[in-house]
Amino acid sequence: MQTQRQSASGQAAGGQSQSGTPVANWLAEAHRQALSARSVEPTGGPGAYDELLDGSGQLRNRWRTLGAQLQRIGEAEVRRRWTQAQRLIYDNGVAYGHDQGEGPDGRPRPWALDPAPLLITPPEWQTITVGLEQRARLLEAILQDLYGPQELLRSGVLPPEVLFDHPGYLLPLRRTDGEAARRMLTFYAADLGRAPNGDWWVMADRTEAPSGVGFALENRIVVSRMLPEPFRECRVRRLAGYFVQLRETLEQVSPEGQHNPRIAILSQGPGQKNYFEDAYLARYLGFTLVEGEDLTVRNRKLWLKTLEGLAPIDLLIRRPNSSLCDPLELGGQSPSGVAGVIQAQRDGRLGLANSLGSGLVESPVFMAFLPRLCQHVMGESLKLPGVATYWCGEKDSLELVLNNLDNMVLKRAYRQRGRESLLIADLRRESPEKLAQRIRDNPRAFVAQERINRSTTPIYRDGDVAAGKVAIRAFAVAAGESYRVMDGALARTTSSDEPLETSLLSGEGSKDVWVLSDEPVEPITLLDDDDASVELVRVGPELPSRVADHSFWLGRRLERADFKARLARTVAYRLTSEGGPEELKELPPLLRALAEQGQIEPGYAVEELRNLLPHVDISLPTQVLSPSQAGSLYSTIARVFNNAAQVRDRLSRDAWRVLLRLRETLPDISKRPTDLTDLINAIDELVVMLSAISGMVIESMTRTQFYRFLDIGRRLERAMQLTDLLRTSLVESQRTTKPLLEALLETTDSLMTYRSRYRANMRFAAVLDLLMTDQSNPRSLAFQLQTLERHMGKLPRGPEDPPGAAAEERLAMSMAHAVRMTDIAQIADAYEIGQHEPLAALLDKLSEELPKLSDALSLKYLVHAGAPRQLAPM
Repeated sequence: MQTQRQSASGQAAGGQSQSGTPVANWLAEAHRQALSARSVEPTGGPGAYDELLDGSGQLRNRWRTLGAQLQRIGEAEVRRRWTQAQRLIYDNGVAYGHDQGEGPDGRPRPWALDPAPLLITPPEWQTITVGLEQRARLLEAILQDLYGPQELLRSGVLPPEVLFDHPGYLLPLRRTDGEAARRMLTFYAADLGRAPNGDWWVMADRTEAPSGVGFALENRIVVSRMLPEPFRECRVRRLAGYFVQLRETLEQVSPEGQHNPRIAILSQGPGQKNYFEDAYLARYLGFTLVEGEDLTVRNRKLWLKTLEGLAPIDLLIRRPNSSLCDPLELGGQSPSGVAGVIQAQRDGRLGLANSLGSGLVESPVFMAFLPRLCQHVMGESLKLPGVATYWCGEKDSLELVLNNLDNMVLKRAYRQRGRESLLIADLRRESPEKLAQRIRDNPRAFVAQERINRSTTPIYRDGDVAAGKVAIRAFAVAAGESYRVMDGALARTTSSDEPLETSLLSGEGSKDVWVLSDEPVEPITLLDDDDASVELVRVGPELPSRVADHSFWLGRRLERADFKARLARTVAYRLTSEGGPEELKELPPLLRALAEQGQIEPGYAVEELRNLLPHVDISLPTQVLSPSQAGSLYSTIARVFNNAAQVRDRLSRDAWRVLLRLRETLPDISKRPTDLTDLINAIDELVVMLSAISGMVIESMTRTQFYRFLDIGRRLERAMQLTDLLRTSLVESQRTTKPLLEALLETTDSLMTYRSRYRANMRFAAVLDLLMTDQSNPRSLAFQLQTLERHMGKLPRGPEDPPGAAAEERLAMSMAHAVRMTDIAQIADAYEIGQHEPLAALLDKLSEELPKLSDALSLKYLVHAGAPRQLAPM
């Protein structure tokens, strides 16, 4: 075989295939070398099917066009484009979920997309499409029967214990005759692998809430941008047709098939591995992204809790497991659930995709019965075979499994979504003897499947080509009485020979799947070609209280991070000046302000303790950039990203990219040498990125309630930070120097404005006016309070609100009025002769009323309800 490879390599080196078409020599040769290193045989030998090379070591016919294009582009250009594509992947935030680990630098592990697609020919895809359509219809029929008349149990085709032992069989979901017409399986997906002869077979069915279609779409966007010429020349079928059908189907699933229904995607939140996809699809399809606490059921109708009140939801695309969706009928305390959802669907007032209980048939045990079920239900054989599966609850299958245990993959009979990897790993740790005994003790709990030797494909890793194993997930959506299969799929790759059956999302890497066409491909758009008129609106979508809460705190923490960064930089500048610390009279009040922010040890605020601590110029860099210190600049920026992740679907792509780069910068900054120069350089980087985000908020965000709460948070926090800084520096220090005044202007980004007005003359009254009462200065207290007063007047009012100004509006008006009516010259004159009480009184009023305003907003508009609790056992 080695001689055969060498011959094939020599032929490829000539730059022509047998048909005279130039081929991608470097990719083919690199793949041959990788196969040789793994001792993998090409097709025709005892090994796995090879996606790239045929039995003689030549490129397969389907690769000829792409190979010629890659040869023309050249290896160096492909590498350059791939470097740019990886940046796009990171900028778009495509990353593995929270439970799929982090990289060695502590950042979320980025999505590993391979530049070389997986190619599937039209005849192959036709076989897959026909097989998956049949399989989806079969599973829908099985679900309808098991939650309805249960004829399959009465006829003996399916043993009753298969159903009644199933932990996912939920009795409250049994259907009446009137509900039988309601489709249960709107979305379906199947994990597929190749047999050694090149045929495709089904490794697993996914019917609960199939994931991966968003990742497949993102893969297509990235790879088609990277290889636009090959994409066109290869005549790759488009994915958009699937999403067009999806929209049409959802209108049919919604109550009474209404046009343009209100659709929401029920997500489990940023901590879950599918959150990127949830947010991505919500933005792509224009749906509302919600979590359980955003929803409520009133009068058997699902409503979204918004600032303006309750807004109806017609259709819910759910991502949590069925058992977590309705604590009223199914029990549990999951925050994903909404009490009353099942009854709302029963009454036909809510559409659910997929219906609750649809995950029943994705357990491996059903694969053992699908061939006979297909014959019984549809009167035909399966058109797309599944992996040979044996349920140990049948005597003959039990003996077969025990006699061939070493050659099979043992699985739990009933899938526990999200825990498959742990359960299979638990079984693998057992010795063969103990494993056999566990099976004999409870045979109905196990199935065994034929071990799959998946096909081999070239995978691109760190600039080198390796040989890896591949499997794909194909997707289908209901279309009338049948299903439409997406003309593409999500391919996952791994460099190991370990099974990939547990979850297709658990692979190391990913590929775009190109389904080729024999004819030119017509472009497809998701834009509606309906000529019906639309009502012009000037408001955004309804804002859930939870989203308003995260928007408010995103604004506050953005401003808090910016203020902390500027104050720390001001102190660092002075510690690197020519004068010694004893000459810096402005340093003690600035250190006190840093300590009150939590950026340094509180002892630095007390002169007697300060002398006992390490010198501040040594400790300042490590404390400000400490990931473990709760009040540090590092921790504050980390919380910025956490809040942003909660409202990802509301942020522009550019804003999200800047936030990603901000997060990307943090670990690098915290590991730099800890001297003051490094600290200044690091803060300079952070301030620029924070300013970029603030600029996008001001210039690009429409003035919806989402923007309003974000800006309220920013203005409130800026007013609080400035009030605290002035009180600490001017009232508590009891002495003011010109260097301190300059430091205050520098920290508040007002030094340039001051110098343009007053040149070098540093006067207390002028500084106080600029920072407190100058309404033209966007950093002044007057500007913040004036803006808050304006925002308060535009917040939604309910019918229960009394006439006149609301409590939060009166607070904002009171503070704005107090600052507007302040005689700043009189306060400055009194201060300079030692009478600090007028200034202290004004700052104390603001320090007292600003938190009250925050509390008033939180109590009225933001989230303050706990998760639902089960009061009695089911």
